[in-house]
Amino acid sequence: MLEACPSNSLVHLQTFHKDQCTCCRNWQGNDCSQRTCPFGYAHVDSPKGDLDGSTGTLSGPNYPLILGSTVYPFGTTEQYPDAASQEGHFYMECSNKGMCNRDDGTCECFPGYEGSACQRASCPNDCSGHGTCETIKELAEDREDGDLSIGAYAMNGYASGHAGIGDLSGIGDITYELWDKTLTMGCKCDPGFMGPDCSMKLCRYGIDPLFIPSNYLYSADGVIEYDYDAPHFEKAFVEIIGDYGMKGQFDLTIYDVYGEKYVLDALNYATYESGNYTSCAEIMSHFPNDKIKDTTTGTFHHQMQHKGGIVSTAYVGGATKPFCMAMEVNQTGNVDMEGSIWGADKHIDDIPESAQTGIRYEFDYNRGNPGYIKDLFIDNLTPEPNLAGSGSFSDNVAVYGYYGIIKQGEVAEYSDVNKNFDPTTNRFMYSDDNIFQSGSHDWKSDYGVTLPGYIIKAQNQSTELLLSRDVHFYIEPTSCEGYGDCKQYKTAKLMIFGSEYRVNATGEEWFEVETPHVSDYIIGPEGEKFSMKTHIFRPVTNITLEKPLIFPAEMVDFTNITAKWINTAATPILAAYPEKVPVKAKLTQVYQYISECSNRGTCDRETGLCSCFTGYSHDNCDTQTPVC
Repeated sequence: MLEACPSNSLVHLQTFHKDQCTCCRNWQGNDCSQRTCPFGYAHVDSPKGDLDGSTGTLSGPNYPLILGSTVYPFGTTEQYPDAASQEGHFYMECSNKGMCNRDDGTCECFPGYEGSACQRASCPNDCSGHGTCETIKELAEDREDGDLSIGAYAMNGYASGHAGIGDLSGIGDITYELWDKTLTMGCKCDPGFMGPDCSMKLCRYGIDPLFIPSNYLYSADGVIEYDYDAPHFEKAFVEIIGDYGMKGQFDLTIYDVYGEKYVLDALNYATYESGNYTSCAEIMSHFPNDKIKDTTTGTFHHQMQHKGGIVSTAYVGGATKPFCMAMEVNQTGNVDMEGSIWGADKHIDDIPESAQTGIRYEFDYNRGNPGYIKDLFIDNLTPEPNLAGSGSFSDNVAVYGYYGIIKQGEVAEYSDVNKNFDPTTNRFMYSDDNIFQSGSHDWKSDYGVTLPGYIIKAQNQSTELLLSRDVHFYIEPTSCEGYGDCKQYKTAKLMIFGSEYRVNATGEEWFEVETPHVSDYIIGPEGEKFSMKTHIFRPVTNITLEKPLIFPAEMVDFTNITAKWINTAATPILAAYPEKVPVKAKLTQVYQYISECSNRGTCDRETGLCSCFTGYSHDNCDTQTPVC
């Protein structure tokens, strides 16, 4: 004889026997009247408690209960799941981040979570209209080389650290494949905005007006910058070299201090003498609202009045230093970088040196655009057929493009912690007492700067390696002591794979950028095909260590690190195989001289305007104002 189930369950059951309902899919409860909510990966695993009503000890993780139920067909456990090593985030109703409404079978998510199963960590306030809501996988993939882990335009959008002090490596193109790659969401703030919901505005950056750089001296002749290659204000260049009559187009990608990316496409290049190139005025028209601007300097009188470093009362009566300048290429060496050793071969084999000509742009951010700046670059260098002085169009014409950094933009001064100034010799000398420190001091904490770039060429147990960026602003060989030209803001000690190494020698060289997207021919006016060769080079640094580099155990299957180009439809990306390995330098921060409101005011996050302290003025508080 069959027993009866409660009448209101009849539409949600299949069979009944001994007054026990067998519920249809997605229904549960004694009378099958309650809905089951969607399941998702649990953000936090938890035990389920007393499922069988035994009121006794909870069954262990190896003893599943309620086998064959509609909710748990294979059973489940009362205690924590039986997790193996590196296993977790088991399926839970509403992903353990919401409560199930049994009446309609929908999840009522806790604050900060969303989705049908509360499976996603939501973006607060929909990023306030000043950012995009992206998964953590997308945020990682969006990172470019030069982006910082902290700072004004870091992945999390916070201004902590004021433009990324201590982390200059900016390794991009990160692959994130953990369990929450599509579930953890975050705001990618637009440049100039910050905060978890991108609701707060960043203020203008400026230089502390009382700051005097260690590489500056005051004298009767004015302010002297005696160590030109000290990191200070960003100064970069682009140079395009070809034969007589060269012309064509190129794309320039350039950044401001907030990380805003400006892609200036189809700029014209030609010889400087011809004047048929894109002018600096045209380039400046691409930057709105003074995001990148020329620098106004004060007169000598105002620079010296307070001896307040490089800013002082510097807006009065001085000249304007333009951000962009176009000039003729240097015929006696080309691409000559001040303060560096650019005697390396420029790889120009197609054009005799006597016939080399072109155009050079210099971009001087100066104190009008202070702070850490992502490196500019050029691509899509596309030449056009030219007469080449022969009266007819020329075949096999070559053009060479170069870009690099003359001075590295910085936000703070750094110092080698093991280097002391000897007044008897006027030299900085290394103290070897702390090379391998013991006791409570963590010697790794002395390595406070992650150098720009990463290793793109190295071999296990070799002393030679190649970095993807120019880092001569930060490192020097130990031989500097013998020559008496050691710099306080440089170091000869590096940390790679957690071990210390001394630098025996350094050098810069040109590294060719792979550009498969540039066509090797151009259709001429009459339909002819002309072979046009293009080459683009960027600066990199080679380093010779005093002892062989030892790869860690986890890289035992690899004997080399090699450069690898990842080619996209837009811009080739330089990677490294098997991984990008950063290098740390033994430098610590001495003084942060660039910050929002110049350390002389507070930032109003609602308006993005500085409120300057008494005695300071300008939109970034970088100017001393007499108080009467």
